[in-house]
Order: sequence, then C-alpha cells, then structure tokens
Amino acid sequence: MRDRVQDWKEAVHIACEPLIEQNYCTTAYEDAIYEITEKLGPYYVLCENLALIHASNQSGVNDTQMAVTVLKEPVKFKPDGYDVRVLVTLVAKDSESHMEGIQAVSNIFSDEKKVQKILDATCPKEIFDLFISNACEK
Repeated sequence: MRDRVQDWKEAVHIACEPLIEQNYCTTAYEDAIYEITEKLGPYYVLCENLALIHASNQSGVNDTQMAVTVLKEPVKFKPDGYDVRVLVTLVAKDSESHMEGIQAVSNIFSDEKKVQKILDATCPKEIFDLFISNACEK
C-alpha cells in the first residue's frame, strides 16, 4: 500500500519491488515492462483502477508469483487513460502456472463491492485475504 507515486514508471517500480526482493524475478523483468510499455503503450491497464502488469516469461523470471500494490491516489499510465489504483504484478514461469491468480483477479474485478473493499483496505492483510478467498472460487 502506498499513498502516491510520481508517474507510471515509479508505479511499475514499486509494484515489481517485492517480487524482485523475494527473487521471483530480476530487474530484467521490470526493465522489460518499461520497454514494452514504451513500445506498445499500457496494454495491461484493463479497466478503471486496475493494471495487470506483466512481461514475457523470457525476461528474468525465476518462479510464478503475483504482487498487489494499492495506491491511495491514482496514477495514469497515459494522459487520456484510466485512473489506476490497484497494480497486480504477475510473474509467470510458463503459460499455465498463473491461471489461478488470473481467475482471482477476474473474480474480484467483476464485482464492484470487492473492488471497493480493496480500495478501502487499511492494511495488506485485508487485500491478501480477499485475493486468497477469490482464488478458491471457480
């Protein structure tokens, strides 16, 4: 959880940081996200409040994991884009192992009440519990 960031690059850095620190990926993964964003734009901003940040599994991936960063103040990834407050950073070692995490994100962001719970969360455990309970939903 963070109050604010200066721009989308700082948002990506903050969102990747725990995954790099815990060795799920290297800084090459973060660099790949910057490169692809500058080349293609922020294709991973899926809707208001949500960015599902990711890059190729060829770019410094060690294992599959997801990290969630919630900002109190939104950031824009492009001037006319959505306001983003929830950054879900996905690192996947292959094309299959992350599907449960994607399902949890889908379950949460298709329900406005669940999204609001994330936006209103006061501690990381509230967010973690919501993602864990939704990973179990089919």
